[in-house]
Amino acid sequence: MSEAACINYCAALCDQLYQAPNAEERLQAQKILEYQFPTFSDEGGGGIAMASVPAPAGFQQQLAFPIASPTDTASTLRLLLENSPSPYVQTFCFARLKQLVLAQFAVFTDDTKEQLRTFLLEYAFMHPDLMPFIITHLASLLAQLTLLGWVDLDSYQNIYNDILQFVQATMDHRIVGMQILAVIIQDMNPPSFTRSSTRFRKAASGFKEKQLLDIFQLAYTTLTEINQGTLAFTNEYQAERLKDATLNVLWRSLSFDFSGAAVDESTEEIGTIQIPASWRSVIEDEGFVPAFFQAYRSSRPPTSARAMDCLVAIASIRRALFTVPTQRNAFVLAITAGIQDIILTSQGMDDSDNYNSFCRLLYRFRIAAPLNEMVTKPGYLEWMGLVAQFSLKGFQSWKWSANTITYILGFWSRIVQSVTYYQLPEEATNKLDEISNELVRVYVSTAMDAVPIRLEEGLDDPLDNEDELSDTLSMLGQIARRRYQPSTAALLAAFEPTLAQYQELIQSSGNITAPDAFRAALEVLETKFAWLVYMTAAFIGCRQAYLNCDQSEPIDAELTAKVVQLMQAQQTLHANHGGVFMNQSLDLAFIYFFFQFKKAYMSDASDNMEIYNVLSERIGVTKQSEMLNVVMQRVMNNLQYWGDNVRMITKTLNLFEDLTAGFMGIRTLLKADTTQHIMQNHMSNSFAFFSNPKQLENRSLFYRIMCKLLFGEDNVTASSFFDFMQPFDLKIAQLGPLNTEDDFRQDNVKRVLQGIFFDLNGFLQPIITRRCFDFFYDWFWPDYANLLMRAMDAWAPDPVCNCLLIFYTEFLTNRSQRLTFDSSSVNGILMFRQASEIICRYGSKSLELQVQDESQKYDHKYKGVAMLFNILARTISGRYVNFGVFWLYQDKAIDNAFSIILRLMMAIPLQDLAAFPKLRNSYYNVLDEWSRDQLMALPTPPAPEVFLYLMESCEQGLETLDAGVRAHVCAIIFNFGMFLANQTHKMQTNPSQRRRRSSAANSLIDPANDTPEHWLVVYFKQYPSILPTLMSTLFYLALFENTQEQWSICRPLYVLIYLRRDYAMKYTNAVAEVQLPEKRDFISEKLKSILSEVQFTLTSRDRDNFTQCVTGFVREMKLENVTPVPLLNPPPM
Repeated sequence: MSEAACINYCAALCDQLYQAPNAEERLQAQKILEYQFPTFSDEGGGGIAMASVPAPAGFQQQLAFPIASPTDTASTLRLLLENSPSPYVQTFCFARLKQLVLAQFAVFTDDTKEQLRTFLLEYAFMHPDLMPFIITHLASLLAQLTLLGWVDLDSYQNIYNDILQFVQATMDHRIVGMQILAVIIQDMNPPSFTRSSTRFRKAASGFKEKQLLDIFQLAYTTLTEINQGTLAFTNEYQAERLKDATLNVLWRSLSFDFSGAAVDESTEEIGTIQIPASWRSVIEDEGFVPAFFQAYRSSRPPTSARAMDCLVAIASIRRALFTVPTQRNAFVLAITAGIQDIILTSQGMDDSDNYNSFCRLLYRFRIAAPLNEMVTKPGYLEWMGLVAQFSLKGFQSWKWSANTITYILGFWSRIVQSVTYYQLPEEATNKLDEISNELVRVYVSTAMDAVPIRLEEGLDDPLDNEDELSDTLSMLGQIARRRYQPSTAALLAAFEPTLAQYQELIQSSGNITAPDAFRAALEVLETKFAWLVYMTAAFIGCRQAYLNCDQSEPIDAELTAKVVQLMQAQQTLHANHGGVFMNQSLDLAFIYFFFQFKKAYMSDASDNMEIYNVLSERIGVTKQSEMLNVVMQRVMNNLQYWGDNVRMITKTLNLFEDLTAGFMGIRTLLKADTTQHIMQNHMSNSFAFFSNPKQLENRSLFYRIMCKLLFGEDNVTASSFFDFMQPFDLKIAQLGPLNTEDDFRQDNVKRVLQGIFFDLNGFLQPIITRRCFDFFYDWFWPDYANLLMRAMDAWAPDPVCNCLLIFYTEFLTNRSQRLTFDSSSVNGILMFRQASEIICRYGSKSLELQVQDESQKYDHKYKGVAMLFNILARTISGRYVNFGVFWLYQDKAIDNAFSIILRLMMAIPLQDLAAFPKLRNSYYNVLDEWSRDQLMALPTPPAPEVFLYLMESCEQGLETLDAGVRAHVCAIIFNFGMFLANQTHKMQTNPSQRRRRSSAANSLIDPANDTPEHWLVVYFKQYPSILPTLMSTLFYLALFENTQEQWSICRPLYVLIYLRRDYAMKYTNAVAEVQLPEKRDFISEKLKSILSEVQFTLTSRDRDNFTQCVTGFVREMKLENVTPVPLLNPPPM
């Protein structure tokens, strides 16, 4: 078939890929196109024959282009682009070329790389009418090429000159050039780099140093020309397109990661733009800031919003850039003048994007310009007054742009905080006091007025997002603390009339004639109270806890009294009507308030008598223990009424747990009558959340708290412990006789036992002493241990068994050496025996279970398997079981457990192991613990396919991005390698020593082999490619990856080099061969020094020396600005 027919066929497939009405047709087109244009990514760039991969259904073989290599794919995609103007063809081709470049760039010749880049630039130049999204795809591909080829090809470092040709051509070319530059800047500065990250960072750094300033100056010059009207446009739309593209380039340039590292949000420098000193002349230009304000004023949305984004970035420029004070002064005055002009004229403030960006500008400008610097500027007080008026209007415009209030409050909270550090003129201080009081007053009144509107119109309520609301209100609290008494007066002014209305409404609740009207009125009042309680909490929470006494304590006491009185009024309503009239927002607000009160006034070291003097007069609370009783009444109230609300119970229990923090906290909490009531009735039916199956995790949390309280004092006796556990005994006894598996399969029995084992799991978690654990062990063993086993027999492998497995995993965990038994005790052996039975019984049934639905595979199969892995890992890592006893006395418990675990591992496809993170973590964790000793001590060696599977899974684990998994895999390889090295060394130095092995074990490996070698030694000899494969992967990670795990990686690499020194030399020579000629000798010398400076004596000191050598190699490459070319195809054995 002709070339034209092939092109038309592929173009039709591209149309089908993006326009087909159903997913099946689109998927079919995708498969055919991917087959026609392979990336060869699975073959590492070596190329595959088309016949080796089956063609998808519907593929017309006679129309296929002849493709045998990645270069052929690139050429054919270029051919398709040159001969089809379809945007769908362009989209597919650029996307496929990007995949091809990412997979095979290293195997392209320099000519191919040059030709591909030249083709893209020429294609863009020849087609200035390309759709914007096509230009984005093309520019993204060009940026990817630049990242990959920057270090090696000089021509890739001339982006500015290449695009300058567009700028010097027609206006449409200029627009396309700016659009390309914007995408390139963005893609050259991704938020994070993964594989080959050092190489990419080198490219980004070079681009910043050599190209970015020229690009920025070009864009700034273009913006100036647009503002001055010196450019000739054919129409207004063309002018707007160029302005938008230019501003996009400027914004992305200003937002570039100049520090060369990912932003650390925990630092003070968050948001500060580290502009290089070489940019100083541009930034200090007197027309620089006004140019952006002019662009904003002369633009329509969304271009105006982009101009404002540029101003936000400009306001964030680091202060140290300005070396001359007059220049910094002019820069700040230009921004303040622009802000003042926008406030006075309201230019563009009717657009939400403009308004939001302008508020961000205020927030960023306040961070960049300290108060002591601003207060000396002429007209600053008038300017601050204008911003205050704008802020007050912003509060009142909550319905139009609610998200901007955070920026406004952030602006003022930073100003208020800075007053603490700077000595200001009295006039400025008085002005700020007046503004802060007015801000608080208007915010409170606006929040109250907005409640009925939100409820009536069904608008989004900030109360539904407590995290964001907390951040916002904490800033309001900081503003209120500036002049605390007037600010709290505004809050109390809203509190008192609302409380009076609420109490009147409650009094009328005894005779409700119109239930709907009563409920609506109650909802409005309680939602208002929710806002008031949250704001009160924020005010109190902003108090410094280290202050033993200050003037704000009486005020905080008044606020606290109002909240407690409100809570008491609400409890009256609940006492009359039960849980009929509940308000989630208000009850969450109470919990949040008590969190903040505890933080401010309930620390172990605090002595806040002043606040309790006032509280005693208002609500009769005279000391901290009585206040704790008030808090605990709220906790108990929520536990009783909110059984169906998981969020409420979680927040409530988090508060309860927070109250138990610290030794004094527990002792004080135990004095509260309500706490004692809860502990004495911890399994009471009045706690509604116990009957909700969605609250199982909260039940665990509840009993974790109970355990902390029970063992909070050292005088707990065995009798008091057994008294506490008696409700569990009664609950189980109420189930009746459980003699058969059918008895256990009753729904009621399953539900009760599932809840009990979740409770016990939570109860076990805080136990860290041997004495406390012995109490639990004596209560649990053997009766309830047998109950667990019978439940396991009846339920496995149903997911309901997970509660049993979770509990037993915790039971086996030797946290803080709590499982330290006497030398004559058999408890550890008994615990492992039962663990073995659990593994065997559940594991056998799990192996028989087939789950076809991929979405249920983890919950119904792998979750239980992962917990079996955890059980074995905990028993091995606990070091309280002498496993040799089982083999010595031929107890099959250990062999049976190990056998089932190996079978479970083999039943997991490697793709599933990679797909489910929790399963993967458990798998590598147990293999890590197992490979330290017990796996090698197996009297019967595993089959060869088991050994190969373990090694394949290790190789796969090294390639994961999960640092924890990779650390486990490195430890596994190290364990295997060290054992192999020790065995080899033992055979070489003392042949008379032999490991005792059975003839059956020898014959399992090789019937003809009667040598006494360990099975692991035999397998590594039988499969000699395993060690080199693992070594090459570890070498790649150590030498070419920007990893923080050098110590973990170098441990196994060290021992593998010891075992296969010949291959290590071959690998390092191969690495040297692929380097650029001018860098080859330098890198080769450094690689040889790694191997020559280490003795490989298997001592820890020598191993640490090796790690230092590898780390030194990586560090020296960075210092010398050398990026080694990765070795993608390791040498053969």
